[in-house]
Parts: sequence; structure tokens; C-alpha cells
Amino acid sequence: MVKPLIKKVEHAVAIGTDRHRQSMLRRITTLFSDHATHLGETELQPFAAVMLHLARNVDPAGRASFARTIADMGNAPRSVVRDLAFDSEMTIAGPVLARSARLTEDDLIRIARVASLSHLDAVSRRQILSEPITEILLTRAAIAAVRRIAGNESARLSEAGFGLLMNRAQDDQVLRAILGLRRTVPEGCLIAFPEAAIPGSGIDRDEQAIGTLIVGGQVDEALEVVARVAGVSLESARQAFRSENLDRLLFLVRAADLGWGTLKSLIQVQPTRRRLKPEEMRAQFEAFQALPVATARRSLEFVSAPDIARVA
Repeated sequence: MVKPLIKKVEHAVAIGTDRHRQSMLRRITTLFSDHATHLGETELQPFAAVMLHLARNVDPAGRASFARTIADMGNAPRSVVRDLAFDSEMTIAGPVLARSARLTEDDLIRIARVASLSHLDAVSRRQILSEPITEILLTRAAIAAVRRIAGNESARLSEAGFGLLMNRAQDDQVLRAILGLRRTVPEGCLIAFPEAAIPGSGIDRDEQAIGTLIVGGQVDEALEVVARVAGVSLESARQAFRSENLDRLLFLVRAADLGWGTLKSLIQVQPTRRRLKPEEMRAQFEAFQALPVATARRSLEFVSAPDIARVA
């Protein structure tokens, strides 16, 4: 199955054009994908040798395309994935660092210790992160990656890692807001977690957190705060945010007894909603002022009801 291709690969690398080599790489990758689930680690080796040889001899664009494909293969040859992960080009290393399940814990730790900030950012995007890896990332990574880890409940934190997060949060209001939403913290840090991480208290504290999260692009986390204060599910808050019927969002924000600034910000950051004209925004403000909080709270079923327009 693979042996007849080896001579062709060697020929393509020796005298073929880059286009020819890329075609060969796509062919062997497709062949591997068709048989990968039935192959053991030993049987992967012929594929690994051929793919590695070709991937090192195509131009960066072809290598990046190959990386995007192999990043999601659950049985990809480890040597190939590792070679891509250590590439200096982020278009090549990024996909496997963020998604490949074939990188071992040792691979990720080694990369996290020596790689660039861009590589660290890619690692921080992994769905699951162990305590040793998060500790290194929280020490070396840029603040965007640190915020991402803080908001990822599947990123495991040791007491030392949580301490690093708290230290970095002292100078970052967005990170403090995200930490205020985190549901899982190391047991030994429960007492040490400061209730005053977000300035203020009660509704004022929540409103400040929401505004900070929205400005920082953490809209889903902002909706989680709104949902918590209003007493509805996160999915209901998301539905109100996405709905073409702005009354849903109005009732949600009013039920939470939050200010006009929160409603206005949520209206403006919804990516699929057209931008309201000044007179339309003024009408929303007047409706907001006219709606009593008690009425909004009695009408929360309206917020949670299916969006007929979207269903249709």
C-alpha cells in the first residue's frame, strides 16, 4: 500500500516541482486518513516517514495546509505532528498546537518553556490543559492567553497556578472579571479568593464586570453574569442576545436591574444585528426607562420562550 509510493516520493523530492510534492503529500495524507483508524503505532511508521519527508520539502503554504489537515486526525503520526508543532511559522505550528491530540504532555511542556508568545497563545487555545502546562503558560504567556486560560473551566489549575493568575489579575480588570465567573478553583485557594476582585459590591460590581468583559470581547462571559443576576439560564440569555426582537434583551437586562449602559453595549456588540439609527437607539432608551424592574422580573418567561422568528 505505501511501499509503491516511497520511490515516487523520493523522485518527487529529488527532481519534482513544489506543486508535484504538494500533490504527493495530499495523496499520501488522504491514503493515511482512509486507513488511520485501523493502524497501530508500528504500522504508522511507513506513513510517518513518507509524510515527514514530503512535509519538509514543500513550501510554507503547502506545509501550513498540511498542518491544518493533520491537526484533527486522532491517529496522526506523532513524529509528524511534533515536527509541525516546533515550526517557527505560526500558520504551520498553530493548528497542531491548538488542536492535535497527538502531542504528548512532555511535548507541550517543552514547547511552553521555550517557544514564542505566538506559540504559547496557540497552546492556550487547547480545550484541555494540565496543571504543569497552565503554570508555565501563566508565567510566560501574554495577557490574552492568560485570560483565555482563566475562562476555560477545563484548564486545570494548581494552587501555584491559581496564585499566578491572581497576581496577574491585580493589573488587569478584565482578568479579574473573568476570575469572578470561574466556577472551579483549587480547594486550597477557596478562602484566599478575594470577593473584592472586582471593585464595588452587589449589582454595581456585576455591572462593572459586565462592562469590562464586553470591552474585552468576552461577550459570552458577560451574558453569564447577566443570566446569573436575572435568575435565568445562560442559554436563555444567549437567546435574548441573538434575537431580532430587542424586547427580549430589554426585559433580560431590566430584570437584572442593570443600567442602560449594559443594554446599549449588548445591542451594539451583537455581530449579526444591523446598527441602530440614533432615533432607534433613543426609542430603546425610552422603553428601558419606562419598563419597571418588577414587571420585567414577572415577565422572564418571555425571555426564555422559543424565538419564533428564528425557528421559522
